[in-house]
Amino acid sequence: MLRTIIVDDENSARQSIKKILEMYLHDVVEVVGMTDNLDSAVSLIKKESPGLVFMDISMPQQSGLDVFNYFDVINFDVVFITAHNQYAVDAVGLGASGYILKPIKPKELVDTVLKINMKRKTKPNEPKNGDLDYGYSKLMVNHQKGVHIVAYNEIRAIEADGNYCKIFKADGEPLYVSKTIGSVEEKLPESHFFRVHRSCLININYVSEIDKEKNIIRLGELEMPLAAINFKPLIEHISKIANSFI
Repeated sequence: MLRTIIVDDENSARQSIKKILEMYLHDVVEVVGMTDNLDSAVSLIKKESPGLVFMDISMPQQSGLDVFNYFDVINFDVVFITAHNQYAVDAVGLGASGYILKPIKPKELVDTVLKINMKRKTKPNEPKNGDLDYGYSKLMVNHQKGVHIVAYNEIRAIEADGNYCKIFKADGEPLYVSKTIGSVEEKLPESHFFRVHRSCLININYVSEIDKEKNIIRLGELEMPLAAINFKPLIEHISKIANSFI
């Protein structure tokens, strides 16, 4: 069951969403909480660990868009509810899984939930040894242009530069963030990320070649340094997810 929280300052809207979910998706969704403001929503999310949150954007005092500011890691889907179409770009840009315009249409709500549920069922990796879900969880990255949300499996490598670091994504330009590589490393699952050098952390799923002679790791066209002492531990780490070794 997809544990779900509904957040809207209008009771009628909360009840409408709940009714639609219970009527059409009673075997898919379990509503574990409802609230009318962002502060209590944050507490509810931390307590109930939902997989899905319906979040109203326009609420008294705070915008629902601010929900991402309260979490370092986003391991739940957020669908924003709004009466104003102009918020759509902001919602998607922040990493929302969708948005629904008021008045809420049952078919649109049901289709959105089914799409999210299918995505969660087909995610490639389940959490192990206390790791957060690599295939689904996201990292909130504050950078010079604002806030960027990056899925764990989109991160190829992270390179240190003093008290800053550069995050190389699967595509697009690197992100420069005012965090040490150590503080970023703490947020990532050890089963998929490995510190190959004091200045470099890599996602082992992107490794295409290890050059022992030059002490270089290639992740496609991207090259990263490899400390000689880390060669054997890296091979052992990669072997845990490799299908075979010849």
